[in-house]
Amino acid sequence: MRFVAREMMYALTELFSTTKYRIILLGLVLIAAMISVSELAVAKLFTKIILDEGTISQTMLAVLVTVFFLFFGVTRGGHFIQRIYRVRFFDKAFKASKNEVTGAKENWRWSLAFELTNLLSTFTQLGVIILFFTYLNWVFGVINLLAVLAIFQVYGKLFRNQIEAQRGFVVARNKKEPIPNVVRIGTRIKSGETGILFSSIAMLILLAMLIYLSYTGEIGKPNTIVLFFGLRMQNSNFSNISTALMRFARARTHSE
Repeated sequence: MRFVAREMMYALTELFSTTKYRIILLGLVLIAAMISVSELAVAKLFTKIILDEGTISQTMLAVLVTVFFLFFGVTRGGHFIQRIYRVRFFDKAFKASKNEVTGAKENWRWSLAFELTNLLSTFTQLGVIILFFTYLNWVFGVINLLAVLAIFQVYGKLFRNQIEAQRGFVVARNKKEPIPNVVRIGTRIKSGETGILFSSIAMLILLAMLIYLSYTGEIGKPNTIVLFFGLRMQNSNFSNISTALMRFARARTHSE
């Protein structure tokens, strides 16, 4: 993943040339990550409402239900506002940049900015999820961390191969050598789906470990339910990363 980190850092400094806009981007990334991860808190609150429904007073139940819907509404609204604002932010950052580009490369620069933001947000989400898992149960947290590192190794190799393939397509385009769509598009889709398949296998292993730890009493029922929702969110993040990395590779090479 060091190669991925290097390419993302290069894109970050190239797209956002001033410290001001990099700080704003960091803020947007943190907001997006926290909004998404807060859904785990929503899941834990929902679990408490369902499992403790018969043991808490009607007043407390009404308060928890109200908080649940308010929290859910705030997260959805925040997610909407963050995604709308980043379009204006990109426009301001590009106008302030010393790197002037026109034509097709301008479009690829926008695509690169969106993919970079998505990846940074998703990586941050994963970091918070890993910490959350470890907080709920350190044994499962360590197992999950090892699985995440293995997935990153695979994603790093797929990304490196995709960068090389996309640069080959750019060279062919400049030489006006036709590349069939089945090759040009299929290469990117195949790499992305390969990464998704590997992360899905890892999720099955983690689910098996979660069931085992729950069966042995290592993890309580409420935390088991929350961890299950968390694993689904984590797997969704990995699916997004796998496809976003391949789109990032395409935008990165075409915007050079």
